[in-house]
Amino acid sequence: MENELSHQFQARKQAQEKDRYQEGYKQEVLEDLQQPSEETQYKQLFKQSLLAQLGISDEKDSSKEAKKEAEAEKAPVETPQEKEERLAKMKEFEQKHSFDKVYKLKKEVLQELKELNLTDSQREKLTKLEKALDTEKKDHDKQKKEEKSQNGFTKFFARNNGALSSKKQKDQQEIER
Repeated sequence: MENELSHQFQARKQAQEKDRYQEGYKQEVLEDLQQPSEETQYKQLFKQSLLAQLGISDEKDSSKEAKKEAEAEKAPVETPQEKEERLAKMKEFEQKHSFDKVYKLKKEVLQELKELNLTDSQREKLTKLEKALDTEKKDHDKQKKEEKSQNGFTKFFARNNGALSSKKQKDQQEIER
């Protein structure tokens, strides 16, 4: 009987722990869903940057009058302080994450912007920006490849030098004997 009560107590205790774990996990997931991820924030900031370069306002107003006004203005309203803050956040993200991840996010934003109804000059600017990004990626890959090959040569020569030095040590020990 005592053994049976012990099993029941353990079963209830495990069920309570399981419920607490599930509730905690649920809270974490909900918090994550409510906060935009770093990647999403970076994409949004990069998109704002490109829109500013293209001269498009970021407002998503569907009225024709608002679109005409935005086209007439040609320049989104952004203070220099906001621009600096946006650039600082972008640099911080770029430092935390790999170049490949940042490149992928930038490419996604460029693809999104290509789907917008842009003027010819805006499309041309967007194409130039994309080419510049691709060139940057190629340079990065080339540099990475060169570093790998240099590391390979360094390891090769270090191995050979180590092998030669160990042979020299053996030869010197034999000569000493």
